[in-house]
Amino acid sequence: MSLSRVLRKLSHPSFSRSRSVDVDRDAPTDDSNKSPRRESTEPVPSLPRPWRKKTVSTTSITASPLPTASPLPLTPEAGDNASPPSASREMPIPMPLPADPGLFMTNFAMVPSPEMIVTLNPLQDTLSNTWDLVKGGTGDSNAEKALNAAGNIAPFAPVITAAIDAVGQSDVGKAVQEGIDHFFEGMPVLMNALDAVADLHPFIGAKRDIVVVMAFKTVYTLELKRRDNEKKIIALYAEMKDMMAVLLQLRDVRDEKVVAPDGTSIVDRLKSLVERTADDIKQCSNACDTYAKKKLLAKVFQGPLWDNKLLSYVTLFAKRKDDFQYALVVHMTQGVDEANVKLDTVGATTKALEDKMNVMLTMFQQLVGPEQRHLSEVVAIKGVRAFRDDDKLLLALENTANKVPHTSSGEGHRAPQTKAGNSTANADELRQDIFEDPDAAVEKNLTVFSRKFEVQKRQIIDELTLVVQRESDRVIQEVKGGPHERILDRSIHEIWKEMGWRGNVKARHFVLALRDYYLEKLASETKGIRGISHVSANDSQDPDAWAIKFIDVMRLQPILEAFDDDASGFITISEMNRFTSSRPIDWSLPHWVAYWAVGYRASVIDYATKIENLFAKMEGVRAEALPPNRHAIDDYFRFVWEMVHTLTAAVTPLQPGPNNQDKFASFIEAEETRLSTNLKAVDYVIDGVDTLTLITGVGRIEKLPMTHEDTIQSVFPLIYLLMKRHYEIMRVMRHKVLDMRELWYGAESVLYVKDAIKYRMNDLTNIFQQQKHDPEKQFKNFAYGIFKYIYSEKDLWSLDYVRNLIPPVTPYDDSNEDQNVKLEDILKYEYQDELDLDTWVYDGHSIDEVPDHSSVELPLKDILGQWHGYFYEGDGIRETSGPDAMMTFVLEPADGEREIKANAWSNRGRYTIAGSWSKGQNDALQVKFKMTFKNAMWSAIFFSGRFDPQRDALTGVWGMSADPDNSNGPMEFRRITPRYLIAYPSIKDLSENKYPVQDDLRRDRWSWSYFSRRRDERKTAVSLAIRYLYYGTPLNSEEVVQLAKAAQSLTPADACFYGSQVLRNRAYTWVHENAWCDSCGGRIGGARIFCLDCVIKNTETFNSLDLCDSPGCVAARVTHRTDIEGVHEPTHHLVKAYTSVLTRQHGRAHTAAKAALKRVETFCTKLAALSQQQQEKADTDAHDPPNSDAAPDVKETGSAEGVLPNGTEPAGELQSSANVGDEAAENSRPPETKEEASQDVKQPPQAAPEVPASDLPTCGKCKGALTFPCWYCVRCEDDLFICSACDAQGIPELTRSSGTHNEEHHLIRCQAPEKHDETTDSTERRLISVEGRLNDMQSRFEDLSGRIGNIEQLLLKLAGMQTIVTSQS
Repeated sequence: MSLSRVLRKLSHPSFSRSRSVDVDRDAPTDDSNKSPRRESTEPVPSLPRPWRKKTVSTTSITASPLPTASPLPLTPEAGDNASPPSASREMPIPMPLPADPGLFMTNFAMVPSPEMIVTLNPLQDTLSNTWDLVKGGTGDSNAEKALNAAGNIAPFAPVITAAIDAVGQSDVGKAVQEGIDHFFEGMPVLMNALDAVADLHPFIGAKRDIVVVMAFKTVYTLELKRRDNEKKIIALYAEMKDMMAVLLQLRDVRDEKVVAPDGTSIVDRLKSLVERTADDIKQCSNACDTYAKKKLLAKVFQGPLWDNKLLSYVTLFAKRKDDFQYALVVHMTQGVDEANVKLDTVGATTKALEDKMNVMLTMFQQLVGPEQRHLSEVVAIKGVRAFRDDDKLLLALENTANKVPHTSSGEGHRAPQTKAGNSTANADELRQDIFEDPDAAVEKNLTVFSRKFEVQKRQIIDELTLVVQRESDRVIQEVKGGPHERILDRSIHEIWKEMGWRGNVKARHFVLALRDYYLEKLASETKGIRGISHVSANDSQDPDAWAIKFIDVMRLQPILEAFDDDASGFITISEMNRFTSSRPIDWSLPHWVAYWAVGYRASVIDYATKIENLFAKMEGVRAEALPPNRHAIDDYFRFVWEMVHTLTAAVTPLQPGPNNQDKFASFIEAEETRLSTNLKAVDYVIDGVDTLTLITGVGRIEKLPMTHEDTIQSVFPLIYLLMKRHYEIMRVMRHKVLDMRELWYGAESVLYVKDAIKYRMNDLTNIFQQQKHDPEKQFKNFAYGIFKYIYSEKDLWSLDYVRNLIPPVTPYDDSNEDQNVKLEDILKYEYQDELDLDTWVYDGHSIDEVPDHSSVELPLKDILGQWHGYFYEGDGIRETSGPDAMMTFVLEPADGEREIKANAWSNRGRYTIAGSWSKGQNDALQVKFKMTFKNAMWSAIFFSGRFDPQRDALTGVWGMSADPDNSNGPMEFRRITPRYLIAYPSIKDLSENKYPVQDDLRRDRWSWSYFSRRRDERKTAVSLAIRYLYYGTPLNSEEVVQLAKAAQSLTPADACFYGSQVLRNRAYTWVHENAWCDSCGGRIGGARIFCLDCVIKNTETFNSLDLCDSPGCVAARVTHRTDIEGVHEPTHHLVKAYTSVLTRQHGRAHTAAKAALKRVETFCTKLAALSQQQQEKADTDAHDPPNSDAAPDVKETGSAEGVLPNGTEPAGELQSSANVGDEAAENSRPPETKEEASQDVKQPPQAAPEVPASDLPTCGKCKGALTFPCWYCVRCEDDLFICSACDAQGIPELTRSSGTHNEEHHLIRCQAPEKHDETTDSTERRLISVEGRLNDMQSRFEDLSGRIGNIEQLLLKLAGMQTIVTSQS
């Protein structure tokens, strides 16, 4: 059973224990099985109240008898024994008793005046029963148990493992644990009782006023919406619950205007108190909300700080409870001496509270999950400081925490990294996140929480004031006729009764019965009319006939899902009532069912299409955004698009179905308006799944909390509305430089929607598995398949899908957009017209002018003015890692008493300081302040220290929290001139150094060495800081130290200016947020190179092989990527992109690059041939002798022209005749062998035809000849080539016949065609090679046969000539 359903059972306003709501309430109960009532082990003195003695009311809201005692906050079981009618009911004293109760008890025994005796009436009678129920009888209150037994828990205070176990077994520990375990059970009753008391006394909580009752109701409802209810938070709410229960005593005050003997009325006495308490409740809920959203590691490292923060509210609520009790007792016992009451009780109460706090502090260490306990043990082995100071240890611990299967519904989203980036920078980011000071975190969260608080309050008020009564609803007065009597809708009631169903029914059976019911209803129109056997839905006069035709077997699945919330296959009565009650007020039930049969499907498809169109428009406006805003947009696409597309990709291929959307438009528009209103109320910030539930549903104390089904039904319109707001922010980014948090918090809101979807998917997965179904198959059909890719991402994010995905892009057209959008309506943070360098530090007055504080009195006057200082590590040396430089601030008095403020600057830019001063021991001036940075990447830093008048120094410690015990290291500020402080000894090593004086001499003489050193410092600091913080090859250990030294050698003015240079460089450089170099491991900035040939094996996430443009990385062979087939070779085809390529754009880039490769093949072949010719010519020129053209030596060759085979030399005439014969034979050769016959056996093969260099293109920039490797533009249609030398100089802006070539154009690398080695060729290639050789041998045999024929002819001619010579002789 899901947690939401458990909470629904626990929160149901029933006095009986949790049991199925579908069990027939008339079922007999066996009294013999009644559980025995738990009695209090220690008697608690009670106060006899004559006006409270009465019999048990017979008008209570449950048939179960009320108990006389039950441990708070347990609700009584159905089988608890009832009090006898004549039994006296006594209320326990709602405050701890003093050690000597003599005077106290005597005073309480006094009979009140007639004006203060309450006249019994039905309402107060119900309140009396409710008070007994909530308080649980004599002596069983949590607070009473804790306070009465507090004196026995002193031995358990030490925080050790044995003590934790012992405290859990103590009376106080048991009481606290019991309050946590059964917190939800008595809440609906308490809420109803408080509402009744508030009706009697509006000053504690009128329905429209945020007084204490409404505040308590609001924060409790918000807590119900949280998916994971942490026990520490529930412990605080249990204390809050005990405090609020005291206000039920106001039922005994008949007239709130009656004054006590001291002349004050109960309103005067309590009004300001309840208002303060309402604010306390809100502040406590904000702290709990902040804690619940913290990462698991933050709870591990900051656990003690958070425990103290949360436990402070236990003390506060105990104090408020005592204040309420004291005011009520004084007002209701007019003869009591107030001073005596206060003095008698304050000592015992204080001691009990102190002991209880010790117990709860110890128990808080036990109230953690096993995951947090395990991580705490790991941290305890090495110590917090070891993890805080060691980046590798901290990152390794985060990896361990990320593997924990527990994720809080509000846990913050950090940017996940798919590849190893700069580990040092990542550790700094993580360190700032988990070591954030609790007070600072709570303060930062207050704005967001206040919005949620107001939305929840408004929804509660609307629910209380809005009464919806549908015409088809029945009025349920009693439930004695059977389960069907609990059904609201008349039609469903009739069906349920006729079918004889009990508490639930199979969903399929119900839908079929519903169909038959309405078909019979249509048929009844013609019943008894001759000649008409039936009437179709199209011909019927019934206004719902059009809808009834959609209730059929073909649409059985979506109708089932609409009724069956938990996908169990059964529909319960509560689910049925919930479904029928959620329809629009003017819609009939068939109309509502038809919406879920066909209308919801069409609306989902429509919203999915709108969402994809928004992405197309976002990509269009991205091209026009200012450079400093580009990375924020890229981050948005990086986190949002893939998650949302995983949803929409399952829906967009569907067909909308019947065209009846006009029938459902009113509801769809109303839902969109409702969601939009709620989003505006929280300023479009979703900080957790609980906030999401607040937006998608309506909260009410007596109503079940909205489930994840409601969230899923609203997911598409919700995402659409969020993205519309984010698109408007992107529009502003065309002409304003915005804070990166504008879009980051927008992306985070969408990610929380993803969390809710995954929670729902996990619940459904468990249900399907319990039903022995394959979840993967079920998700393909459930809810139109919107979960199928969420459940199995590998089915969508394959390599082929990403490479073939070419989504549309809509170019931005401002004329088509809303021109009435105001910046103040959509922006939350400051913005600029452009990103400027911090040149103000050199204007001659901004950093040099110090306000005159001569009129300020001592000792504050001693610390005012300009201060300079560094961060130091734990052993007192300046930081050996990180880019932090010297900082400067000008301390001034603030408006508040003993408060101070300052403007400051460093390489982190301008920032502010706020703090306070006080006097410590020996009148030492103590100083505490907080540094708040404008740049969102820097978390706040706290300083705690003192003023040392002898050294004129502010010395202390710094850290991520205000607690000095949790500091990161020492810190010291001096009034020494910055250029001298650069070389001033560290805290650890105070040694003399004349460097500053030498530097002054160089500067005063305008020495070149001074300016060259400043230049070198600037280059080193800027280049290393960029690589450390943003992109480039990660720094090695030596470079980290070098960066720290370079930064610390700068004055605050120089550091501030160089820091702005770093920011500007980052802003105007394309940093590929989704790509890290697979060779050097750094985040890629500038040109990104990705491989076209590497095939990704892992299909669940797409992760291309990427390289930076460093020559060493481009030529690298990547072997460590186990998720690709084989290894990446330097000869693979590469694409170079100067602008970031989003995953959404990868298919477009890949397709264009592949097409360009085909176009450039011919060029590569020709260039390779030309290169080969040039190489062969160079080799020939280098090796051939100068007389290579001379005739060969006859003796060496033996086959020279004119030499016979036997070695004799023929006569001249014979030689001539032979030549003639050869020529004749050559002419008689077949055409196909003529060329071969001209070659001698020893003659080398003929070279390939030469390629004229003029036929090849040249570099588009320098016009020089091209050599491998070179680059070819993918987009330029007139074949633009760029040589490697020009490409290394940057992006050339070239005007071409096809347009302008710019950074948006991708390049592919051109390289020589690969030569295959015969020894490594494939079998097919080898066969082709063998076939070629056989053909060559056949040609040679044919050539040899021809030559033999020629010789035969020559011999015949010689023989004939010999005969002629002989005859003549």
